[in-house]
Amino acid sequence: MESFDANVDAESLRNSITPKKDENNIIKLVTNRTNSQLQLIKETYNTLYNSDLIKDLKKALSGHFEDVVIGLFYSPIDYDCFHLRKAIKGFGTDENALIEILCTRPSNVIEEIKKRYGEMFPGRSLLKDIEGDTSGNFRKILKSLVSGNRALDSQPDIEECKNCAKRLYEAGEKRLGTNEDVFTQIFTEKSPSEFVCIAQLYYKLTKHTLLQAVENEFSFDSKKCLIAIIYAILSPSEYFAKLVHKAVKGLGTDNTTLIRILVSRREVDMPQIKQFYKQNYKKDMIEDIKDDTSGNYRKILVEIASH
Repeated sequence: MESFDANVDAESLRNSITPKKDENNIIKLVTNRTNSQLQLIKETYNTLYNSDLIKDLKKALSGHFEDVVIGLFYSPIDYDCFHLRKAIKGFGTDENALIEILCTRPSNVIEEIKKRYGEMFPGRSLLKDIEGDTSGNFRKILKSLVSGNRALDSQPDIEECKNCAKRLYEAGEKRLGTNEDVFTQIFTEKSPSEFVCIAQLYYKLTKHTLLQAVENEFSFDSKKCLIAIIYAILSPSEYFAKLVHKAVKGLGTDNTTLIRILVSRREVDMPQIKQFYKQNYKKDMIEDIKDDTSGNYRKILVEIASH
């Protein structure tokens, strides 16, 4: 394994930024370091050169390539906070970013995000920002997730899980109209192991999946939220494979989503995401990324996806 020296890497980055830009060296360095190593390189650079690495990178780089490089230097929690604030501030809301982050992160990570959000953006509260920028059942789902209502993981009570499966059936398919509050409560408050048990018992009761029930009973952002929660607990890598595929398929590329997923999942489950991509779409994810991007932006995404 290649030895790591933060001082050497900081100097290498400095030489790749000034006086002459060397984007290939930047790609090689940042994609072959862990996030914790990149944090150390950033601190070392700032100390050695009495300069801010992020500001220096922003001056030297541009476009989507810059977005990827800067993104890699965020800690995972800070990166989520950055994208949540970006999704909320200004005119309009990026609902997909809110769903992708808040519906898929474990409750302990959500707690860290909440705390750090207030530190990164003084005077702001993630919960209040979501309240002010969303509405209806979509707001209820996100508020419940951010409020930390999900139970800690524990051995599921089978009778309670049976009761929940029955309540979901009665709140949706069995009646005309949908009791959204029942779905919101169970989907956002039950622990992962309880939710798995409920999903299995729901299938036993109705002969089809919770995913099918949500597809039939909900629409728009509420539907996307509940689907994301199902995947996050039952098959998270498959969910992110779906998002990557959606980002690159058809005319144009959703670069924001593509970058966010590759950066945030690179040390989590990138091999599994690629497997699901191949399995579900009969295509190679890296080849699809290559086809949809160009230049050094393509190079850095391919490097991230290849690790």
